[in-house]
Amino acid sequence: MRNYIYLIISLFVFSNVFSQDSFETNLKTTYGIKAGLNALAVKVVNENQDNVQRESGVYVGAFVNIPTSESFSIQPEINYASGKYTFNDNINLLHIPVLLKLDAGNSLSAFIGPEAVLLLSLDDPEKNKFNKFMFGFTFGLAYNFTDSFSIEIRPYYSLTRFLDDGPGIYRKYNTLQVGLAYKL
Repeated sequence: MRNYIYLIISLFVFSNVFSQDSFETNLKTTYGIKAGLNALAVKVVNENQDNVQRESGVYVGAFVNIPTSESFSIQPEINYASGKYTFNDNINLLHIPVLLKLDAGNSLSAFIGPEAVLLLSLDDPEKNKFNKFMFGFTFGLAYNFTDSFSIEIRPYYSLTRFLDDGPGIYRKYNTLQVGLAYKL
């Protein structure tokens, strides 16, 4: 975890060192909203078997894009995601990524960054056994249709377990989000 923090600090420092010309340009912080589909995959590992439960839902959120140069920016977000955890159980989560975003040209941008996930609610009889906080990383691509509208795709990979119920019994949570974003 400490290495991730050092990586983020290093990228921020280097982007500011190499973007000293940004003081001469007119870089503006932008805000926006987003929404889309949230495909949930929970890897269930028991003593006898491994399987992956796949369900889907939706997400909505907001972001702030803070440019540090013409092609690099930092974009913190907050996204509420809801869907099915299993066939009968609902889940509500809060995703909080901090993305390092690179504009690659031709209306395409790439991003990567750490992401915290908070469990807001879960319809499971043993919900007190589940972790309320998960940490992982996300990366992805965005394509800008116009200056205001874009489509993006991103997977989230959890580094921590969603449920750790003894040796050989755990659950791990990952998602794939596909959605639209609108800059205000």
